Order: sequence, then C-alpha cells, then structure tokens
Amino acid sequence: MILEFLKAEYSSVRFSGTLAASMKRLGMTEKLITDADLCVDAENRQRQKLLGDFRGYGENRELFERFPKVSEWTLCGFSGNDLEHIRYIDYSYWNELSKGTRKPLVAAETIRHGTEIFGVSNEGFLRAAEYIKNGGTFPKLFFLTADYESLVIVEGHQRITAYALVPECFKEVEVIVGRCSKEELERWM
Repeated sequence: MILEFLKAEYSSVRFSGTLAASMKRLGMTEKLITDADLCVDAENRQRQKLLGDFRGYGENRELFERFPKVSEWTLCGFSGNDLEHIRYIDYSYWNELSKGTRKPLVAAETIRHGTEIFGVSNEGFLRAAEYIKNGGTFPKLFFLTADYESLVIVEGHQRITAYALVPECFKEVEVIVGRCSKEELERWM
C-alpha cells in the first residue's frame, strides 16, 4: 500500500515536488519508489518513514490524522456502476464541487457546466478526462470502506473526478481498498 501510494504521489504534478523535498531531506533517492524491492525490509521501513514525513502516515497528522486502523488492503477492479458508491473526503473544495453530495458524478456535472470553485480552474480535470479517453492510465486509486457499499477516496480525487467526466471509460480500473470500522471511517472523513 505504501509503495503504491508513493508511486501515485511521485507521478502527481501537484505533489511530486513536495515528495522530492521529503526524499532530499531524508537522504533518500527516487529509486526507493521507481526501483523498489518489497522483499527488503530496510527499504520498506524507509518508504514508511518517507510517507510519514511527506503526508503524515503513521504520525497522526495531515492526510493521515485520525486515519482508521485498516484490517486489510485489497486490490480490486472497479467498473461502471461503482462510481455511484464513491465519495470524496469531507473537505470544502470537494463539498462545493459536488454540491454537498461528495459524489464525483455530481462534481463532473458542475465541471461540465463550467462552474469553478474557489477560483480554481477545471482544466486539470478536463485534461485528465481527455487523457483517459485517449487510452491513458493512471496510478491506482486508494479508497477506504467499512462495507464496500460506500467508498471514501483517500488518494486520487482528481483522477476519480476525471473518470466521472468520462464514466464510459471507468472499466476494470485498479483500486486499492482498505477495510476499517464504520466508526473510525466516519471519524476520519
């Protein structure tokens, strides 16, 4: 899970610079992500430390503040109707974009209507949707769930929004899902 999360952030325009700064501060190189060996415990500990420094993983801060205890992480293939069960985290930008529903499909309608939230351009979503339509793929998305009926995005908000703009392309998309208690999930999101 940690390696896949770092891979997603490493390829992110928004987060790659901050990740690179964390690697430099900790004396690590990108090889830890790009040429990883999961059988080497020392590397795994370094990646965990990096994700902690970078996003607060295991340190109860930033994205991972009050993060639920995950009983298992599962690689799943999502398609079509699964989009209806996905929710954004409770965050002002995503709440506004989705008109209070936290649903990426509603956010896609907002974007199609040309509404910009807090003055933030929708171009990134539109470019990502076009990339998907042309066969492009992205790193795995990360969700949390208590029951597989409702899934909350941990990592990949922009990508899931792009998929919501082209739902016909949401076919066998690889997703990593963490299962946790409903109480802990509600406290986190």
